[in-house]
Amino acid sequence: MTLSPFRFSFLAAYLLVGAVVGVLVIHPLNLVVIWWELARFSETAPGLFEFLHARLWLVLLPRHLDVAVAYTVVGAIVGLAFGIFTRNYLQTSKAYQSLREEQTALIPELMKQGETGRVEFKSSLRWDMQENRINRGLETVIAKTLAGFFNAEGGHLLIGVDDAGQPLGLDKDLSTLKSPDLDSFERTVNDIVSRTLGGDLCPYIHTVFAKVEGKDVAMIIASPAPRAVYLEENKASVFYLRSGNSTRKLDVRETVNYANKRWS
Repeated sequence: MTLSPFRFSFLAAYLLVGAVVGVLVIHPLNLVVIWWELARFSETAPGLFEFLHARLWLVLLPRHLDVAVAYTVVGAIVGLAFGIFTRNYLQTSKAYQSLREEQTALIPELMKQGETGRVEFKSSLRWDMQENRINRGLETVIAKTLAGFFNAEGGHLLIGVDDAGQPLGLDKDLSTLKSPDLDSFERTVNDIVSRTLGGDLCPYIHTVFAKVEGKDVAMIIASPAPRAVYLEENKASVFYLRSGNSTRKLDVRETVNYANKRWS
């Protein structure tokens, strides 16, 4: 694997800066530690500035070249390690941002295609459009759909979209939150999953947003779960599975048979 000129110059810069830091920062700090140890056990120890003044310049003498080289190498290694970490972090951040943009651009396309085995539309998260009020029961409907996706092959749940694929927006839902913003909406989604299905499943969902015809639409991307997911309903654990373009409740025998095949 070869490094591009940019990557090589990037790491070389960190290597050079690290070498300078080794001599000008790490070396003096090490001397401060040495002086501190001397001052603790000796009443005749010189002052800190006197101690540093007497020893810092010694690295310039030929007979102390090994000391200068040692601190240069240590600093260069630290600089190189920090440079590799920074480069990897920037690359990861760029890749994540690119993926998020791709997912956001996917929302209008899914709306045009309509509901499928891996796509479902919901008008709202908790706002009852017919009764014009908060309806916490709708959160259970969201949880049921996500449970179906978790137990199947994953899927995309779009919120703020009617059955025909037309954008309705999230304004009503946002107005019910303490902080009426998209970050709070995403936290609410995670809270619903944690509370109804299990906190261990939160890493298996990812929420992105897009403006469609001037209205906010949310898309919850659910990955297949590593375990059977149950929703508590009326003091009973219910197993839901995405089947076709709907979410179906399985009976006990169907659940056992499916779970044995799916997570064997």
